[in-house]
Amino acid sequence: MLKKVPKKKPGIKDRFKQAIDSFISPKVKSVSYAFDGEDEVSQDTEPMDQGYLFNFQNYKNLDTVGIYNVNGIYFNGEGAKTEGTARIKITPKEALDELETVPTPITLENIDGKVQMLRAKLGMLRQKYSRRDVEGLIVRLENRKKYLEYKDFFDSFPNTTDEKIEALTKKYELVLKPADLFIPEFPDTAVKIMKDYEEKCKLVCDLKPIFYVIATEESFKKSYERRDPILLVQSPFGFYWQILGAWDKEMLLLSEL
Repeated sequence: MLKKVPKKKPGIKDRFKQAIDSFISPKVKSVSYAFDGEDEVSQDTEPMDQGYLFNFQNYKNLDTVGIYNVNGIYFNGEGAKTEGTARIKITPKEALDELETVPTPITLENIDGKVQMLRAKLGMLRQKYSRRDVEGLIVRLENRKKYLEYKDFFDSFPNTTDEKIEALTKKYELVLKPADLFIPEFPDTAVKIMKDYEEKCKLVCDLKPIFYVIATEESFKKSYERRDPILLVQSPFGFYWQILGAWDKEMLLLSEL
């Protein structure tokens, strides 16, 4: 008679990895994580969308100071949720003026030399996470060769960075997430800006841009209420963001169409 072997309870590391699996975006190709004394682990998920620029936000699920950020939920090194500083309630449109901007953070000097250097490094990389990061940057460096041709269009939008966005979302009850859920409700002006941006990106590199929104966490769950996001897009010329606008009363309610 076979003896039933009791199932082994998952340890702390297993529970933490399960937490990552449950929150990671389905568009992420792989996510990496490491524990003290262990090599970094790369876990494959679904393939990334074809025909789009490399989504550098997909590779920022884990920070580097022992607090793990998975889609806005923070875990400590043992995989347990941890409380942060109480954040202030504010609407995204009200917070727009607080989102700091920066001058266009790129240079057009020695593009071919930089690409050659990155390609040399690419040949030495084995980890998928690092390879995709470098491949994505190479594409954006190559795109800079067409920057002056479309400079007037792209310079019409303010620039911001991961650090500025993180500072905003740490201070206020706001999160950064893909814009897909909001697109059906965007007013015509927002849709036109998105289409114009997409067309310019296609001319630059034949790839579509990645749109995100900054909004309240609740607004991603309450589609029956009018939502008011800040619309962002990842630049085709570097790992930084451009601010396309913010809307509140102009947003549509699908139930009223």
